[in-house]
Amino acid sequence: MAEGIPLKRQTVYSLMVGIFGCGMALFGIPELRSANIWFFIAMLVLACLVEALPVPLRLGSASLTPAVLFSYVTLNGREEAMLCAMAAAFVPALRRHWDLETLFFNAGQYALSTLAMWWFLHRLVSLPLTRIDALAVGALVLSAAVFLVINHAFVQVIQWLRGAFLGSAVWAALLTDLINLALCIPFSLLVVMLYSTSAWLAPIMVLPLLMLAYMLRSHRQAMDLQEIHESLANLATEFDMRHIALEAAHLARRMTLADCVAVFVIDGRGCLVPAAVYPRAYEAEFSMEGWPESEGGVIWKTIHQRDHVIVPDVRKDSRVRYFGEIPTFLSMAIFPMHAHQKAHGAIVCYARRPKAFNHIHEYMDALANQVSVLLENAKLYQELQDRSFRDEATGLLNYRYFYEELSRRVQASLRENRPVSVLIVDVDFFKRFNDTYGHLAGDVVLREVGRILERHAAPDGIAARYGGEEFAILLWASAHEAYERAEAIRQDVSKLAVDFEGYHLQGITVSIGMATCPDHSESDRDLLVKADSAMYWGAKQRGRNRTAMYAPEFDTQLFVDPLTSLYTHHFVNIRVRDEMAHGTTCWGVICLDLVRFSEINASYGFEAGDEVLRQAGVVIRQVLRHSELACRYGGDEMLIVIPNVTELELAGICRRVTQVIEQHTFHVGEHALSVRVACGREVYDDVQDGADLFNRIEELFARLHDPLYKREFESPSHTV
Repeated sequence: MAEGIPLKRQTVYSLMVGIFGCGMALFGIPELRSANIWFFIAMLVLACLVEALPVPLRLGSASLTPAVLFSYVTLNGREEAMLCAMAAAFVPALRRHWDLETLFFNAGQYALSTLAMWWFLHRLVSLPLTRIDALAVGALVLSAAVFLVINHAFVQVIQWLRGAFLGSAVWAALLTDLINLALCIPFSLLVVMLYSTSAWLAPIMVLPLLMLAYMLRSHRQAMDLQEIHESLANLATEFDMRHIALEAAHLARRMTLADCVAVFVIDGRGCLVPAAVYPRAYEAEFSMEGWPESEGGVIWKTIHQRDHVIVPDVRKDSRVRYFGEIPTFLSMAIFPMHAHQKAHGAIVCYARRPKAFNHIHEYMDALANQVSVLLENAKLYQELQDRSFRDEATGLLNYRYFYEELSRRVQASLRENRPVSVLIVDVDFFKRFNDTYGHLAGDVVLREVGRILERHAAPDGIAARYGGEEFAILLWASAHEAYERAEAIRQDVSKLAVDFEGYHLQGITVSIGMATCPDHSESDRDLLVKADSAMYWGAKQRGRNRTAMYAPEFDTQLFVDPLTSLYTHHFVNIRVRDEMAHGTTCWGVICLDLVRFSEINASYGFEAGDEVLRQAGVVIRQVLRHSELACRYGGDEMLIVIPNVTELELAGICRRVTQVIEQHTFHVGEHALSVRVACGREVYDDVQDGADLFNRIEELFARLHDPLYKREFESPSHTV
């Protein structure tokens, strides 16, 4: 009720000004009998044409119509000037977004301002002016100032009645109109000078004004179009949706002179969310939670309407939804964003005063459409990025994203003195789920374990699939806090029961290793290695289903196999994953198996067998280069992996290794032994991750153990 009173007052005031001003203008129609009708018609048409071509200035749009009015006033044509003013005020009715109340008010205040100017000029000099001198020019300038002041007084009174009076807006409008008057006065003086010679030719002096208005409009349009083009070109390679939205809001504000611009996008939930608000000081005016289509509102309706909508006064429009009893912004201009027949949101311009967007920039619709294309591209790019960083089986982030985030968080940890912890989680005896129930059952187990990890990592941590049945978690937590969360994860997993095709899978456990920056390391890679070693040696090798914090005693066990002095299989696994995180997808693999090694153990004892393995490890290390990683795979099996190798290079390495082993004499006590080597090799060009590579290695070893494949290598070990 209280809000309706100002609206009624402004309506009454608008009608009073309109009735009085238009009445005064129409009252002078009988005087036209003594006027030069040709001159009047020409000036009336010119006034309407000039009004239809407002000059765009940086602070707003200005009309050059006062040039016609000043000319008539100087020639003592009071009634004619008022009628031209009233007629010109109704020209905007040909454009959209004008209401009758505003047109009527503008016509009345235009006519009354012209009357006030005539009265003031009439008091200063004799009218009509017969000569142009300094006194005449000074009087015209002063009377033009009166026109300007009266005009603004009428407008500001209605703003005050609306409750939208802003001092800054007054000064901005005055500055715009002062520039406008500086353009109008010289042309009005030229009309007066030519009128004394020929009334038929005098209106011609207004034609250059029309040309000037057209040129200024064209120049401004070209500048605006260039600015839009440059801004959009700079954003063409940008895929950050927030940055695109913020730049679009900044550009839209310059184009429309809005007090605030918000770019709303439709998110994955189907809600309209402000992606950017400019200036940012107004962000508090908007709900960042967004609102669904079911709640309605003028923005949603405009998006479906697919054409821009102007709301002159939000208090009079029932479609508008705003927070609080009194709205901060009183007028809106909404430009929907669509691309490829799909709605993406809207650019919404706001002003603190009503009816601020009567003259809408003609390129705003094009800007909204172009921005929608950029946002769609950014959304598609982010979806692709998200897919590339997601593990399909579990829906968790993958190891590529994990490596990048680990690096960022370790740097932030050292910079902000804030501890960050890494947890490596391995599902115990996972192979038995695959072997017993199939790989689909194993995928279900991994997915359910992943959900538990994701829940415990929230809200500030991330959970990722590290490879195979291993997961990794990053937490902003101290060593003690991380250990407690790891134990909570372990206990929740132990309670997990998975239903799969009639089977009730339970007894699922995990082994967890952890390390903290900066307590255990200040290097991201070293931190990961230490968490991995804690998981393998501290948890898995000590009975599984437990949590282990990194300790220095795990380091030697992690790197080197104590029997062969080759790397451990676990360490090679870590190195492979590290290389793959940096883009390596081509791997060469050599699988070695000592033929009839069991006969050495049976004939000479296990100590002799261990000695053969020890010497074989030494021989292999001597012939391998730094990039060629060799480890003891299990029993008498050896594994060599080489990144980025060709088939020809791999064949040479394989030949070199097998020859040196078979040509070596193994001294075991009093015996000298030689052995044969079964060898399998393969180059894989499309390895997806560490788990994929080691699955293929397992298949290659299985093929190597095939009797048909292995028979060609078999020859009894013999004593020299």
